[in-house]
Amino acid sequence: MWKKSKVTDQTATGQGGPSEAEQEEDKKAGIKKRSKVPGVMITQFIEVLPEGKSTPDFLRKPIALTIQEGKLANFKANVCGDPKPEVTWGRAKGDMSDTEKFLKKYDEATGEYTLEIHRVSGEEADTYKCYAINKYGKAICTAALNVIEVGFKKKKAMEQLEDIGSVDPAEFRKLLRKRKGVDKQEAVKEPGEIDERFWEIIMSADRKDYERICAEFGVKDFRVMLKKLSEKKKERQEEQAKYIETINNLKHIDIKGVGIASFEFDLELKDPASRIFLYKDGVMIPYSDEEEMKHSLKTVGKKLIFSVRDLKAEDAGLYQVDVEEVNLFSTDFKIPTVDFIVKIQEVKAKEREDAMFECVLSHPCPRIKWMGKNATLEEGEKYTITVSEDKLIHRLLIKDCSQLDKGIYSATAGIKTCSAWLIVEADSDPASHGKKKTRKTTQAGGTGLDLGKLAQEQQEKLAKERQEQINAANKARAEEERLAREALLAPPPPDTGHGDSGEGKDTRDGKNKSKSGSNKSKDGGKSVGESIGKSFGKSVGEMKDSEKEGDDKKNNKSTDDSDKGKGTSNYDIDLNANGEGDGDSKERKGHTVPLIPDTVIGSSVHNDAEKERDDKYKKSTDDSDKGKGTSNDGIDPNANGEGDGDSKERKGHTGPLIPDTVIDPNAKMGTGETEYTDESAKCSVHTRQGLLLKDSVIDPNAKSGTGETEEYIDAAGKRSVRTRQGPLLKDTVIDPNGQSGTGETGEYTDVSGKRSERTRQGPLLKDTVIDPNGQSGTGETGEYTGVSGKRSERTRQGPLLKDTVIDPGVQFVSGLSNVHALIGQPAELMCKLSSDDCEGAWYRDSKKLTADDGHIMSRDGASHKLVINRCQEEDSGKYRFEADGRKTEAMLNVEDPPRFDPDDLSAFSQPVIVKVGNSATFKLPFVGREPMKIQWYRKGEELLDDNTTKIEKSFTQSRLLLSKCQRKDTGEIKIKLKNEHGTMEAISRLIVLDKPTAPQGPVEVLESTASCIHIKWRDPKDDGGCPVINYNLERQQVGRNTWKKLGDIPGVPEYKDNDVEHGRKYCYRIRVVTEEGVSEMMETDDLTAGTLAFPSSPAPPKVASAFNNCINLTWSPPTDTGESRILGYNLEKRKKGSNLWSPVNPTDEPIQEKKRAVTDVVAGNEYEFRVYAINVSGLSEPSSPSEFIFAKDPKKPPGKVEDLEVADTSYTTLSLSWNKPTEEVGVQDEAKGYFIEVRQAECIDWTRCNVTPIILTTFTVKSLKAMAMYWVRVIAINDGGEGVPQDLDNYILAMPPPVRPCFTDNKIKSFMVVRAGNSVRILLNFEASPWPEVTWLKDDVPLLKRVNISNSESSSQLLITSSERSDSGIYTIVVKNLVGQESFSVEVRVTDDPKPPGPVELEENVPGTVTVIWEPSPDEKRDDHLHYSVSKRDSTKGSWSTVADRLFNNKFTACNIMLGREYHFRVYAKNDMGMSAPSESPTWGSERRKDKLVVNMPAYKTCDLRTAPAFLVPLRQHTAPKGYECYMSCAIKGNPKPHVTWYPNNISLNTNTNYLITNICGVCSLLILRVTPKDWGEYNIQIESALGRAESSTKLTVRGENSTDLL
Repeated sequence: MWKKSKVTDQTATGQGGPSEAEQEEDKKAGIKKRSKVPGVMITQFIEVLPEGKSTPDFLRKPIALTIQEGKLANFKANVCGDPKPEVTWGRAKGDMSDTEKFLKKYDEATGEYTLEIHRVSGEEADTYKCYAINKYGKAICTAALNVIEVGFKKKKAMEQLEDIGSVDPAEFRKLLRKRKGVDKQEAVKEPGEIDERFWEIIMSADRKDYERICAEFGVKDFRVMLKKLSEKKKERQEEQAKYIETINNLKHIDIKGVGIASFEFDLELKDPASRIFLYKDGVMIPYSDEEEMKHSLKTVGKKLIFSVRDLKAEDAGLYQVDVEEVNLFSTDFKIPTVDFIVKIQEVKAKEREDAMFECVLSHPCPRIKWMGKNATLEEGEKYTITVSEDKLIHRLLIKDCSQLDKGIYSATAGIKTCSAWLIVEADSDPASHGKKKTRKTTQAGGTGLDLGKLAQEQQEKLAKERQEQINAANKARAEEERLAREALLAPPPPDTGHGDSGEGKDTRDGKNKSKSGSNKSKDGGKSVGESIGKSFGKSVGEMKDSEKEGDDKKNNKSTDDSDKGKGTSNYDIDLNANGEGDGDSKERKGHTVPLIPDTVIGSSVHNDAEKERDDKYKKSTDDSDKGKGTSNDGIDPNANGEGDGDSKERKGHTGPLIPDTVIDPNAKMGTGETEYTDESAKCSVHTRQGLLLKDSVIDPNAKSGTGETEEYIDAAGKRSVRTRQGPLLKDTVIDPNGQSGTGETGEYTDVSGKRSERTRQGPLLKDTVIDPNGQSGTGETGEYTGVSGKRSERTRQGPLLKDTVIDPGVQFVSGLSNVHALIGQPAELMCKLSSDDCEGAWYRDSKKLTADDGHIMSRDGASHKLVINRCQEEDSGKYRFEADGRKTEAMLNVEDPPRFDPDDLSAFSQPVIVKVGNSATFKLPFVGREPMKIQWYRKGEELLDDNTTKIEKSFTQSRLLLSKCQRKDTGEIKIKLKNEHGTMEAISRLIVLDKPTAPQGPVEVLESTASCIHIKWRDPKDDGGCPVINYNLERQQVGRNTWKKLGDIPGVPEYKDNDVEHGRKYCYRIRVVTEEGVSEMMETDDLTAGTLAFPSSPAPPKVASAFNNCINLTWSPPTDTGESRILGYNLEKRKKGSNLWSPVNPTDEPIQEKKRAVTDVVAGNEYEFRVYAINVSGLSEPSSPSEFIFAKDPKKPPGKVEDLEVADTSYTTLSLSWNKPTEEVGVQDEAKGYFIEVRQAECIDWTRCNVTPIILTTFTVKSLKAMAMYWVRVIAINDGGEGVPQDLDNYILAMPPPVRPCFTDNKIKSFMVVRAGNSVRILLNFEASPWPEVTWLKDDVPLLKRVNISNSESSSQLLITSSERSDSGIYTIVVKNLVGQESFSVEVRVTDDPKPPGPVELEENVPGTVTVIWEPSPDEKRDDHLHYSVSKRDSTKGSWSTVADRLFNNKFTACNIMLGREYHFRVYAKNDMGMSAPSESPTWGSERRKDKLVVNMPAYKTCDLRTAPAFLVPLRQHTAPKGYECYMSCAIKGNPKPHVTWYPNNISLNTNTNYLITNICGVCSLLILRVTPKDWGEYNIQIESALGRAESSTKLTVRGENSTDLL
């Protein structure tokens, strides 16, 4: 099976059972705890720690590192624990035994443990673990080391090449690179065989993905595939049935967030202890339940979620999940190598406008994931997602933006993500507030860049990179083969032999056998040439049959079969011996050194063999057309070689050739062929790769074509034949008498002096060579002198400049254009010709126009014009102008849109003024083509016919009648007309007059003295449409019942009353008077005349600027003016070190403005200032002194602060720290203080956090919005002004450091029983950061709407006010945030007192026993916890005794039944809530009758002791401080004992575990352990029995902070 090798002893972390060491540790105690430091797991060995002792923990854990290769990596950690733990280091893969590479240190001064890794390389990239262990426990944490490799690893490549060079030449063929199209022998499949990886993927895939997977693996027979897939699925189901119950909801791996991918499925195991394994590409990988690890497994109920974090390219592959040895699920993870060249940018759009996000990718991608506010966006009415044709530009269009659309949007491509804000600006028009705005047709957003140009440049870059990769691969392959050739050409041992007979002959003594001659060939009689062909033939011609055939006959046939793809076998050469060939074999045998395929080498040949070669040359040329190939000769360059047989040719080269292929004329040439160079009588081989340029050198009488041969003289002066393969640069060399063209031939003189012809293929560079007397043009010929001295001609290809100019005739310089004209208006059509003397004709709809038709046709030189004075509908059509056989056309569209007469429109635009309750009429005539749509609007809202609105419409006008107008109807009136040709609007205004509203307060007291009261108020909010004429005033002296009329005053909202008495209080009534009437009155508060009311102190003076001779001050007015206006200010100064304050201004001349330039100063002295405010009552208290200021010229502003950073964050605060800016003389002075400014990401205005500069270099920004993004900057300031702001590099998110959700309640009950009808409340406290998303589930499905969920920052409550039996189940809360998630389940059982069982029957099956049989209780089917209890009473005892309990059937056998006694049985039904009423059995047995003493007792009257429920002591009111206990109690009576229920705010508390409820001997009590403001309210207690019901109530008040918020 392909997928993986089974591991019997699973020891990977997170998979299978624990190791032996871990098992021993688990036996100690194995109590798992979580550290306060995220990512640290603590194991406690003993159950209870001794006092003062603790388990190890990390104060600071190692962090993940990404280091460049060759650098130093440091992991640092600080631990704590008592006793002091021992710290060790480890890694997931590999060992750390190299002490020079891995250096472990400990600093006693700081308590810091360090692991140093020197000169890191890719081999050290791993997950490293730090262990802290003492006798009470251990702590473990992990950190990843990522290594960035740099440059080409020459050393590694050379080592690989050295390994290649050291391989035995006979085995070298195994290392050669196969030709394209030739698969490895292991990978060769039989026809119809399918890769096992295909089955692993498709068995877990959806049916919709079958076609894609089959295309990827090349599977074409779907019917066979589906049949086999069905069989494999059936086999897998049978295997899975051994370990699992169900598996469903399979979701394949997908990228869920930034750097996280996960896949999930629901799984129910038969044995929960079964081991689960995770594999990637068949290799088992470790995982953990900690989400911080690279691979993690999270279990939520039945759901298993596998996650891969910190995604990289190497994480792609096939992931598989197994239970024991059975495969469950396979998913293929592909990570595209793509990045963002242009990321999405922030977009600002207005409401009802479209917004566009766009980005450019580095590689084509058909689809990327768009997300908005953490939700995946899909194509639809709201969003439009588009992709360019080259799949590089991706766009997201958000239509019709609203305030709900603003937020962060992101684009995800592979493992890369970019995000940006969408800011939706609200409409600034206050008149449109609350109204539906018109959809805008504009679009906001876009990068502003030419994305098409960028995408084109990226395409060119990708093409260039691909070509560079191909070139680099070819270069690397050539280098590998060069090294291979050097290894092959190493001097072999001097021996010779025959491949067939095993005999050899040494050329020195001619007698001795060669070393290899005594042994038979390993191939069992195969020729040496065949064995070499087996080794190398595939690189030339895909010899598959040559390895299977084992006789010389088939070997000799390999030459003829070369055209069929079987290739040509090569010869072996002994560099020191003469080789002898036997028979007609086309190969020479007896050589032991293999050469590279198809290598032709040279040797010295006897002259008497030249004739034979020449005779064979002709035959070779004839055979070349038949595709015959020959093996190459094996020749010793140092000896004379004799060759008998049909060897086709000998070649002899004495120096290096230009890279070319020289082969036998009959042989076929291909990529990978070789040539031979004989340099200084030494033999060498050159191998050529790839196609050569096609060139043909042919005999004059032969046909030209690729593969032809030519004669040439080699370095030894011998004739030979050369064959060319592949395309040359296209050129044409022709005979003087021949035709010029591609493929023609030209004469030339070869090396031997023989004339020949050369044929060129393809076009040359365009050039023109002409005869001096000839015409220049494309295709012309020119004379030139060839190599032989003979004149020839050359033909050039390609267009030249045009030599012939033809008159084109009359042309249109400008043609007609489409014209749109209004009916009754003139229209003009005009065109221009290239000639002034040409006449033309006008046509409309193919009908010629004349002057009699009412058209004006004119000509001005070359311009021709057609004018229609008054356009009518019949003038519409297609107009054409023809001149000299040429024509131009255009359309004239006569339109009739809605129009208004200017006089009527002017009259309509005048406002219509009516009084309240009257009617208003608007009328406007119009013209335009029918049908016409008429709409009336008032203040932007369309008007329809109703009781107060009447709209009349006709063909020529429309009328709007508004009856019973009210003041609120005042506003814009608009009529809108629309037809097929356009839209027209007209606007008027309606003004409804009414009484004004009352004046607006509050009343401001400008002056209050013993003789006058001067007051001021604000104008009315609505003057009723008329200006204010007067204000009517009345005055009442406090204590009297009469009001004095002060009369009307002009329309100024202030009044000075001089008729007042000192110390008296007065009240005023003010009304507004207009032409429409008098408003309601406004009554002032009581105002006192003549009371001294001094103003409050002004703010301390601030220094605006300071110089040597002047200090400029400003200050703010007092907050309390003393009920009168401020008359001025007095300013005082004091020199530092003095106690005397001296006035700056004369005391009888107050300063009127809130600023002053103090000139009475001495340069260099330091001063402080204070100010007094003056009103009619006198001086205020002095203000606080200002800061000391030097009287000297201003300083330079300070520079930027340094090292600005964020110290801490929370949901509402942000702590900053920085260093002082540097001081440079003459450039920037020392900073005296700092201002901190923030702004939200969606705002453009900065907000200053501190009013006055701070001196410290730390600051905490408060009152932030949770989870909002803020930009922060700090500004240094001194006497010279503010410096340049220093901004943080990135925005800050208002949230505390991330905390994984965890529940803080240590004693959470996981089981709860509630009586049906009572409330169910589950309160769970947790901590998490950022604010988590809380989800409640019931039996793994969402809750019903009747369940109330209340969430807060640190708790969540589930409340069912009135529970039912159907509410029983397992309630699960899932708390999830960005860091992780946590869940907790509570089982709730809602039940009631059970109903009694049915009739009871008694049977005697065995003497001495009685079987009690009863009908089941009606509640048995609804309550799986219901059981039965049986009680017995015999005639000798008066009490009942329980004989059986917790019976889940309907039968019980009672033993020890005695004769002569009567037995009675009772059967009860029980559940979690209580016990039902009994079901009585009939009497069993008979009592022996004995004579008894009969005593006549007097008759007594039975006393009824039953009483109705009542309160002996009722509840009383309670007031409890916040956080303290509260105890409520009362005394009750009643017989039978009444049932007690407590209700706070009408909610039952009987099942709430947060309250302690008791009922002891009639004293009922309720204890609240810790009172909170939520406990504030009314508490009721109800007691109830069969005789009645009573109720008592009280109120609980909570004292403490924020308790008043609940009032």
